[in-house]
Amino acid sequence: CPVCGSIRVARILYGRPAFSPDLQIAIDSGKIILGGCCKAGDDPKWQCMDCDVKVFLKQATINSKD
Repeated sequence: CPVCGSIRVARILYGRPAFSPDLQIAIDSGKIILGGCCKAGDDPKWQCMDCDVKVFLKQATINSKD
C-alpha cells in the first residue's frame, strides 16, 4: 500500500462474475473485493485491506514532438 506500507492489497473485481468456490475463497481471504457491476473507466484497481485506501492505476502518456 502506498499509504500504510501493508502488503495486504486486494484486487477490485468489477462486473458480474460467475461465483465459484475459488472466487469465494479469494474473497474470504482478502485477495479480491467486489467493486460492483458498473465500471466507469477511472475506478480504483486495488484496495488496501489494512487502511482501506483505494489505489488507482494511472496510465502513462507519451508526448511526442514532431
